[in-house]
This record gives sequence, C-alpha cells and structure tokens, in this order.
Amino acid sequence: MPWYGWAYLGVLCMIGAAGFVAGLRAGRARLAFLQLAAVSVLAWGVGLYFRGEGAGVAYGLALLCAIAVLARTSFADARADAGAPVAPAARLAAALGQLLLVPGALLGVLAFWQQRGG
Repeated sequence: MPWYGWAYLGVLCMIGAAGFVAGLRAGRARLAFLQLAAVSVLAWGVGLYFRGEGAGVAYGLALLCAIAVLARTSFADARADAGAPVAPAARLAAALGQLLLVPGALLGVLAFWQQRGG
C-alpha cells in the first residue's frame, strides 16, 4: 500500500477516535459506537482499494449502512448544536471532519466496483 494510503488511514483513525470521544462526552454512547464502526468500515474499504483486492456484497451492504450511520450522526450533531452556541472554529472542524470521510466512502465504492468487474 502506498504512503498516502497509510496517511489517509491515519486520518480516518483520528476522525473515528475524535468522533467516538465526542459522542461519549455528549452522552450518546450507542451513536458513538455506531459512528466508530462506520468509520472502521470506511477504513477497511480504503485498505481493500489500495491492496487491489476488491470487496464483496457483504462489504457493499456494510458500506451502505456506514454511510447511513454517518449521515444520521451528522444530523444528530446539527440538531444538538442548534440549541447551544457553538464556536465557528468548532463548527469548521466538524465540517472538515465530515468532508474528509467522503474520499473513504468513494474508495470503498471503487473497491466494491473492482470486485464486480467494473
């Protein structure tokens, strides 16, 4: 796997850990564990893509669930932040964290597509 693949996996690990800790501090333990699992699925897809192995149908379903969980946590965070004043820097950090998850989802889709013969 190339160095930039490892670097992106490191970024995904940091995003997953930060989201997990933030979820636990907010008192949403179940959602925090789901978010950590979803980021783990994205990281697995990045690894599969860069190794050139492709992914099966089970991974495709897990990826769909992971994207749904990440969307759910994003909306839950937006609703929680609506009532309390949030610093612009914190809002920007949350937005960049969500934006950095998009390439992981795309690489997972490409790994699934490789397996299908695309």
